[in-house]
Amino acid sequence: MQRRDFIKKFTLLSTSLGAPSFLVKSLGAAQDKGVALAGLDSGRILVVIELAGGCDGLNTIVPFNSDDYYSRRPKLAIPAAQVLPLNSSVGLHPAMAGLKALFDDGKLAVVQGVGYPNPNRSHFRSRDIWHTAEPEEIGSDGWLAKYITQYPSGTSFQGINVGGKVPKALVSEEGSSPSIQSVDTYQVTTDRRFPRDADNKNDAFQEIIGQQDKYPLQEYVTQTALDATLSSIQLLEGQKDYQSTIEYPSTVFAQNLKTIAQIITAELGVVVFYASLGGFDTHAAQVSGTSSVDGQHALLLETLSSALTAFLDDLQEMGRDQDTLVMTFSEFGRRLAENGSLGTDHGTANQTFLLGSPLNPGLYGTYPGLSDGELDPIGDLLYTVDFRSVYSEVLANWLGVDPAPVLGESFPDLGFL
Repeated sequence: MQRRDFIKKFTLLSTSLGAPSFLVKSLGAAQDKGVALAGLDSGRILVVIELAGGCDGLNTIVPFNSDDYYSRRPKLAIPAAQVLPLNSSVGLHPAMAGLKALFDDGKLAVVQGVGYPNPNRSHFRSRDIWHTAEPEEIGSDGWLAKYITQYPSGTSFQGINVGGKVPKALVSEEGSSPSIQSVDTYQVTTDRRFPRDADNKNDAFQEIIGQQDKYPLQEYVTQTALDATLSSIQLLEGQKDYQSTIEYPSTVFAQNLKTIAQIITAELGVVVFYASLGGFDTHAAQVSGTSSVDGQHALLLETLSSALTAFLDDLQEMGRDQDTLVMTFSEFGRRLAENGSLGTDHGTANQTFLLGSPLNPGLYGTYPGLSDGELDPIGDLLYTVDFRSVYSEVLANWLGVDPAPVLGESFPDLGFL
């Protein structure tokens, strides 16, 4: 038996023998209900990208044929001549040449006007809504965690956050998916004065803590530590097989996507990956002051576009482009009118990007109206697509499960899958 096969089998065995994680609880529940295990069997992967802070959708997918857009944004509007057109009405910010190439190559779908009823302009509340898929009340479980609980795959690595704190989307009352900064740092930390080979260190640590326990709390802590060190062994083993000619940008976000590619290569049965790119709360200095196509927002969009382009190229090189789907979202868009600080304030409707080889490319939904009669009472955009329709289609047509146990109900498909 190959070492990796042994590791995978031992992982499943050890968790089914009493690991305290929500994976084991949900696995048992699924078996009791007769639910078919998902994810691991299909081999499909979902990568969720959060654009934290409220990305300005109007300067991302630019309505370059709208007089209202240019009249409300005399300093911030992107000149029509510099927009990368997607059709005769809207186009991408010029910093997103990579995504324009993906669109032309049939690997990008854009859902326009995405939002939810009674929009909330608080970062915390709106993020909570997107993370739990519960606009009407404060939810306790993240929508991705609910998916993992309802449809477990039988692997200890069904969901992983890469970089930063685990988002609420991956947290439930029964547990949380792990967060990994990088494959190299995801291991037991010991006294740095006495360096040890990573494999030997993990093996020794497992042997020490894997002794017979007498108390439930001690057993809980011991099993959790065993799970953590075993997952470290899995990742380090899988990293050895990662070979790529793709040069990722040096940004933290791009390197996080590279880490996801490395973990995909390890073939550990991960179904959901999560990563974030922050800095989109552009109340001031959204543009440079001398050019509306430069500045903070343009830099963020270039960071996003170049990193995603490298990631999709890497997926194609490793032969995983047909079974990996990327989805982006931001908690809200920005106001139509620019403010007095060369920025934009919290708004409502926005767009969602879907990227990958196995989708139906193009524009979906309706771009929100920008004239006075088409805005809400305070001048914000009215959403045209409930974000739960995007989630529902991803769950049903990509992950192959019934969306209702995750979202509480089903929502109409848009057609991008």
